[in-house]
Amino acid sequence: MIKFGSHEWLYLLAIVPLLVLLFWLFNKEFAKRLEKFADSSLLPKLLSGADRWKRFLKFALLMTSLTVLIVALARPQFGVEPKEVKRVGIDILVMLDISLSMAAEDVAPSRLAKAKKEIERLADTFAGNRVGLLVFAGSSGVECPLTLDISTFKMFLNSISFSSAPLSGTDISGAMKKGITLLEQSQSKSKVIVLITDGEDNEGNPAETAREAAKKKIRIYTVGLGSETGAPIPIKDNNGDLAGYKKDSSGNTVFTRQNSDALNEVANITDALFISSSGGVFNINPIIESIRALEKSDISSTKFTTYVDRFQWFLGIALILLAVEILI
Repeated sequence: MIKFGSHEWLYLLAIVPLLVLLFWLFNKEFAKRLEKFADSSLLPKLLSGADRWKRFLKFALLMTSLTVLIVALARPQFGVEPKEVKRVGIDILVMLDISLSMAAEDVAPSRLAKAKKEIERLADTFAGNRVGLLVFAGSSGVECPLTLDISTFKMFLNSISFSSAPLSGTDISGAMKKGITLLEQSQSKSKVIVLITDGEDNEGNPAETAREAAKKKIRIYTVGLGSETGAPIPIKDNNGDLAGYKKDSSGNTVFTRQNSDALNEVANITDALFISSSGGVFNINPIIESIRALEKSDISSTKFTTYVDRFQWFLGIALILLAVEILI
């Protein structure tokens, strides 16, 4: 199979039949004028130094050379060349809390909206590394498996809402176990979980799960969102307008608080880093810099083939034909 690297040049081939037509018309008109100029019996003597067939041969060589030159400009490619590509990097699994408490607005514009924005920045920073996404509330699920395709990762991230997890609540420990299972299959030397949550765990034991991660050399970076004094959970209508705040069975407004102690403990157990939103400010840069310092490893070694440029052959043929045409 032949491919062309610059196929737009092939449109110039339309010039060749046009030139052939003009050459034919010119010769036809020239023959008519010769007939008027002298008697047919005298023409062979008058044109004894002219070789009609050589003229046709020179023109044919010129047109063939032009055709081959245009093909050369189009960069014909055929034949394959094996190549081996090695990529080095870190496997990063982002675990994002999408429980209703993440709607609190003590981190502007809301905990979840700010988290998604910072995750996008994390993904862009580590383009070339594999990044995955797991979301959780009362249950957890992998939204995007580990991938090198950052645009696909961001597409899944942007589609996340509070309805992405079927069960309400916050099961951090269960989500961590699922994340550990996913990263266990990775061959990367550095395996990282970035856990983003307010830390309010309704069930499980995150510290115990973190010890399992540490045994498997998985670091869990934790990000605590929200204030420790607490913030109400807004309830919004279909138009996105505030309809009120979540209340408990007694009619009291529910306040959600960051559990920084639990998140800090998880990070320490796995030799990672914990950062907390302070005064409504959240910046993931410290985690980015810490991950950058980790050991990178071959995460894939892919052999593939590519078409090879062969325009040199056609260029050489065109030059040879031109040389022959000049010599005739």
